[in-house]
Amino acid sequence: MEHVELAGIHFGDSACVIPPVSISADKLATIKEYTKKIAENFPLAFYKSQEAAGSELPHAPAAWENKKVLISLSNKEGQKDQVLEIGKTLKNLGFTLVGTQGTADFYNANGIKCDVVNKIGAGRPDVVDMIMNKEVCLVINTPKAKRNYAEDRKTIRKACLKYKVSYITTIAGALAAVKGIESVKNGNGGEGGVKSLQEYHSLIK
Repeated sequence: MEHVELAGIHFGDSACVIPPVSISADKLATIKEYTKKIAENFPLAFYKSQEAAGSELPHAPAAWENKKVLISLSNKEGQKDQVLEIGKTLKNLGFTLVGTQGTADFYNANGIKCDVVNKIGAGRPDVVDMIMNKEVCLVINTPKAKRNYAEDRKTIRKACLKYKVSYITTIAGALAAVKGIESVKNGNGGEGGVKSLQEYHSLIK
């Protein structure tokens, strides 16, 4: 994307075009190279961004820990590959998966063990009880766009905020989160794991 008006950091006020029309080929190649190098560190960058925003993602559990992730997904078949990757990654990291009936059935049918918890209104204890009792360290909830689901989403979100449990509402966000947790477990989360643009620039030869 190229700014037509040279507005500096006030990019929201400037007109832009895609694709760029006056950036030289060598500068475009440099931009692509820098972007690729930064993108290679995206999972860790996402993990750190959540930490900075006050919604810290959990670390992968140690061998003696039982950390649970609550998952309730509406569009499982439409994004099957991503949904399965989320489940497999969490299981490989050592988390216990807990899902509402449809989500648990989906994962269990695909060879990924997932315990069942009641959705709101289907009996107790339910998903909110698990959050209130601090039985889960992460909630992934992608509800349907219907009124009753919207109300459930608000209730779950309020509980997560009150009890300081990380809360994710999209498949893309969930995938970025689990990959970030994986990156930290693999030793990439130490001091200096995420660098400034200037630091990346200095490393590019």
